[in-house]
Amino acid sequence: MRIHYLLIPLIGVAVLLSGSLITRSGMTWFRTLRIPAWMPSVRIITGMWTIILVLTSASAILAWNGTLERDQGQLAALYLVNCFLNVAFSYLFFVRHQMGSATLEALLLAISVGVIMMQAWQVSPLAAILLAPYLLWVLFAAWLSFTVFHLNTRA
Repeated sequence: MRIHYLLIPLIGVAVLLSGSLITRSGMTWFRTLRIPAWMPSVRIITGMWTIILVLTSASAILAWNGTLERDQGQLAALYLVNCFLNVAFSYLFFVRHQMGSATLEALLLAISVGVIMMQAWQVSPLAAILLAPYLLWVLFAAWLSFTVFHLNTRA
């Protein structure tokens, strides 16, 4: 068995758990905020991130398998930057309480997903398509973050 079949999902789980722990640490503060009525429940958010983890891991494996060895470092860097941006959102929003910065960071995260999709498309269109729910979810999260920021900004 090739190591990336194990390593890629483990990295995904580490990112998911890190983001979850960071988010949980800020939930007391978050509960004091005004949030829009259309915000999904915790159960839906957790379910979506689980689906995204599975799809992203499958995408990364397909893209890795289709990428020439000499280009695999660049592909790995794109995915790792995305992992960092994913966790950074939770840190900015739930730990630092920087809702505006977190919103902008979520847009950077969306851009990183788009860049990965374009890169993956070249070697595996399926790998790129598997990332579409992730891109849509991150754009939704950016809009939600912006809305929460707007609802809680003092004039």
